Amino acid sequence: MYTNLVTTKSLSAPPTILLVDGLNTDATTQLQARQKMVRLLASAPSDVPMTVFLLGRELRLLQNLTTDTKLLREAAERALTLEATSLQAKDFRDDPLSHSSLLEEMAGAEGQSDTPGGAPSAQSGGGNSARLLAMRALQLQRFEREQYAESVDIRAKLTLDALRVIARHVSGYPGRKNLLWLSAAFPLSIMPDASVTMVARFSGMRNYGEELTAVASALTDAQIAVYPVDPRGMETQQLFDPASRGSGGPFPEGAALGRESNLRFSNQQSMQDLAEQTGGQVCLNNNDLSECVKRAIDDSSSYYELTYYPTDKNWHGEFRRILVKTTRPGVQLSHRQGYFARESDATIAAKDAKDTDAHLSQAACNDFLTATTILLEATALPPDQPGQTKYFMVIDSNALSFGAPDGGVRNLQMELATCMFNKRGSPLQYNRQTIHQKFTEAEYESSIKHGISHTISFVPKPDTSRVRLLVCDTRTGMIGSVELPHPAQIISTAKPQAGGDQPVQASSQASTTSPASPRIIKFRGKDGRTGILEWNAERIIYSGDMQPEASAKALFESLWAESYDCESGKLLSLSDKSTPAPQPLHFKFDDNHGAEVHLDAQDGVRYSGSLSVDSSVKPFFDALRSLYQCKNPAATTNPK
Repeated sequence: MYTNLVTTKSLSAPPTILLVDGLNTDATTQLQARQKMVRLLASAPSDVPMTVFLLGRELRLLQNLTTDTKLLREAAERALTLEATSLQAKDFRDDPLSHSSLLEEMAGAEGQSDTPGGAPSAQSGGGNSARLLAMRALQLQRFEREQYAESVDIRAKLTLDALRVIARHVSGYPGRKNLLWLSAAFPLSIMPDASVTMVARFSGMRNYGEELTAVASALTDAQIAVYPVDPRGMETQQLFDPASRGSGGPFPEGAALGRESNLRFSNQQSMQDLAEQTGGQVCLNNNDLSECVKRAIDDSSSYYELTYYPTDKNWHGEFRRILVKTTRPGVQLSHRQGYFARESDATIAAKDAKDTDAHLSQAACNDFLTATTILLEATALPPDQPGQTKYFMVIDSNALSFGAPDGGVRNLQMELATCMFNKRGSPLQYNRQTIHQKFTEAEYESSIKHGISHTISFVPKPDTSRVRLLVCDTRTGMIGSVELPHPAQIISTAKPQAGGDQPVQASSQASTTSPASPRIIKFRGKDGRTGILEWNAERIIYSGDMQPEASAKALFESLWAESYDCESGKLLSLSDKSTPAPQPLHFKFDDNHGAEVHLDAQDGVRYSGSLSVDSSVKPFFDALRSLYQCKNPAATTNPK
């Protein structure tokens, strides 16, 4: 069985996510930051789990969560990318090699008093050639300003998408998470420039405030506090940098100083806003990178989680500010500044069907990490026809939003999506379907305990090597996804008895696909204990420190609890109250070796087939038989 279930119970401290942003940071600064990070991570606290991402034209995972300083140091050494340097464009007036700068120099402009692209001065004679050059300069100004804005568009979109992917992936981890964003960032907005002519003044205007707020909302929902760190440290004006002397363009130096100040302020503002909205702190104008990182780690070591229900139940999308106070003197509080009063994530659950489809296809096919907001389990079933692939899915109902009772019925709308990938990781095909379901109160209570099951089938592309299954709550936009190899191994199947409507399948977490490898089902308890049901060409055995009764209950929940219930001492279908749960269980190793386990016999568990049954596994099947025959009905209630 494949699942997106995650837990941090085995972690000694809240996890810290390190995002090295090579998309918005120049190569020189990246080199300096990498040297500092290598030294820093080599001496990082041994009890703080960290994960390292690198952002270029795409997001990469360099190191998954670990406390191993050696692995972290090696990840830091790889945290450098130059693939996005072409997107770090300058304003055309600050680039001496831009077309506008070269054209101004060709026209003989002094650069200190003339308006670039403006009408020719009296000294130029006002000829037609000068007027033509002025017109071309104006056109170039508009083009290059739009070109610069488009490069910022790409950087902003890639950065915000990466932050959203991280939020989706770690939202299933309980508790607070810290995100250290090492970046020079992108401008929050591109405002009109009064130093250019009126025609070009309003070209290339941008504002990313709304998109940034939406991402900040996704991060706070995932309990991620963002700590933006500017690795450039304390900077001087570029005009006064000795390395840039004599490389200025033909445009006024005073205007260049103003543009640089405005750009730096806008970049820092995007970092400030993201930190404030998520409860983190920004680190600017600080050459000590280790101090910034240490502050974030220290914050995560001691925090409080406060929850409350707002009394105003009218949700209109307005921003509601949160204020937290303390009576202790000398204490400075960091927390999210507020939230937007809306039921759904506007970036996913859009009213426009095209927008909804675009967001789902992004999460299904373009996000290289799975989403963990909605707990999802999936296993492969035997196909109904040749060439088909079929999966059985169980969805945690506690993460779904059911509508209010209306006439004794609750409505649920979900989106199910699939995406197929080849061996290189390129998406091959994307499919989506909308599920409308109505639940009576009894069915609703049962789904909360046992989850919601769905079967999905399709014909995959010939080159498919893995499949991602995705579930989205249409109302809230919450997403869960899980990946399976293709073809996925089908461990055990059985034909239903007469009148049966479901095959029985045993799920697997086997880490190898070698034909000689044993077949394994792993059971994990909340206390960290593990049970292992294993069979090979000779026998079936049970091992681990988890009680067989607990493992049997887990298998019972997986096979039957979603669709069957005890009625008059029999396990019958919930839909018609007459169809019994199918028997027997088949444990197949290969075409020549297998066993059948019969749980419906009155004189005990019966075994048949070529595999021997080890004494260690008999208590497991005895407990499973008691559940199947409704002799222990209290244990059939799933405590989810």
